[in-house]
Order: sequence, then C-alpha cells, then structure tokens
Amino acid sequence: MKNPTALETLVTLTAQEAETAAISLGKAIATREDALQRLKMLQQLRAEYAQKLQGHMEAGVSFAAYQNFQRFLLKIDEAIAGQSAIEAAASAQADLSRQFWQAKKREGQTWELLVDRADRETQRKAVKQERKANDEFAARAALKRADTETH
Repeated sequence: MKNPTALETLVTLTAQEAETAAISLGKAIATREDALQRLKMLQQLRAEYAQKLQGHMEAGVSFAAYQNFQRFLLKIDEAIAGQSAIEAAASAQADLSRQFWQAKKREGQTWELLVDRADRETQRKAVKQERKANDEFAARAALKRADTETH
C-alpha cells in the first residue's frame, strides 16, 4: 500500500471536516425547527386565549377576570418575543453552519481536483517513460541486428 501524498492527506482531512460540519448543520437545523415549532405553539396558544377573552367579553366578564386574561396574554407575548429571538438565533446559526459545510465541501472538491490532476500527470509521465524505454529497447535491438548482420 502506498503512502498517501500531501494532497491525499488534505482530501481526507477536508472530508472529515466536511462530515463534522454536516453533523453540526444537522443539529443546527433540528434546533431551528424545534425553536420554530415552539414559537408556533406559543402563537397558537395566544390566538386561542385571545379568542377565549373575546368570547368571555361578549358573554360578560368581571373586571378581575379581564385583568387576569390580559396579564396572561402579556406573559404569552413576552414568551413569544423571547422564543422569536431564540428562533432567529437558531436560524442564523443554521445559516452559518450551512455556509461552513458548503465551504468545506468546495475545499474538498478543490483538493480532489488537484489530486486528480497530479494522478493524470503521474500517469502521463509513466506512459512517456515506458514509451521512451520501448523506443530505446527497439533501437538497441535494431543496432544489435545491424551489428550482427555486418559481422
């Protein structure tokens, strides 16, 4: 087994980095989706309680009950604001993770291209060297034949 070249080592390392970046991206996307689901749940909860408040107001509600509804809606609004910030941060992190993963994939492709070029150049040189050796062998054989024919 041949020893890997520096380029092949870089391809391997970059592939490992891309794999790690892909795992991080997956986690970041899952975190973003979880944050988005929680935000939607809070928004749905708020809409339900606002609708309940509207129904109670139409049926007639005491001032204390109205204040309790308002305080609860305010708490839900605060939770929605907090969850919106969490979702925005998770979304930004997912975007950064995606960019990092894409950069690692491009870097790996660049190293692979350089390895391919180096391999093709090595093959080209080997073919050229073999052709030269064959030509030299044929020339020596022709010289031997000519030498034996003259003697």
